Amino acid sequence: MSTSVQIWPAVDVAGGQVVRLVRGDFATKRQYADDPFEFVMQRFDRAPTRLHLVDLSGVISGEFGLFHLIEKFAAKGTEIQAGGGFRTLDAIAQAVDCGARRIVIGSLLIKNANFRQNALSRFPNHLVAGLDVDGTRLRLSGWREEGPEAKPFWFQLLDEGWTRAQITDIQQDGGLRGIRESFWSDWACVPGEIGAGGGITTMEDLGQLEALGISHAVVGKAWIEGHISIEEMK
Repeated sequence: MSTSVQIWPAVDVAGGQVVRLVRGDFATKRQYADDPFEFVMQRFDRAPTRLHLVDLSGVISGEFGLFHLIEKFAAKGTEIQAGGGFRTLDAIAQAVDCGARRIVIGSLLIKNANFRQNALSRFPNHLVAGLDVDGTRLRLSGWREEGPEAKPFWFQLLDEGWTRAQITDIQQDGGLRGIRESFWSDWACVPGEIGAGGGITTMEDLGQLEALGISHAVVGKAWIEGHISIEEMK
């Protein structure tokens, strides 16, 4: 089964290791590899076209620390979407200088209107709003804090000039339980370039997202554990 949805394989890194969590809970952490670069290169047998790279340690510390991985993948021609701990304009600039194409901003986007406006002004073509949704509300700071209602906040961002959002369905994230069509049919109706994440387990899930009009998707545990093959994701 093929799909026109643009797929971003996800690699989450904590303490330098490739890991996956269930619903953001570090107590559920499963380790897959000690070297993220070698892990990805071996699994894809070459550099992937795209990669969604998340610094889980940075989510907690507030400091993104995977610039070296951005450089290594970018040097191989991989398009990088990076997130996890971007709290300063300098950190965004450094990631872009290292070769990142897209930077996902989450918690500070919600907490600091001046920061998000300054970031958008300086990096208009590089930013993605990272909106992690639990039910109808946003979660932030590693999903430890409750934020505002998600859809009204996205409409506010649209009014400010944001155009891209990476939406995560927290209830499904990391569980390999498939997507909730009702959740995504709701988000598929809003303006902007909406990316999907959370629970994507099979090509059929991606087909459902395609049918709803979702343009791209982040796939994590499903590709790492072989539920979606590398060939299907190319």
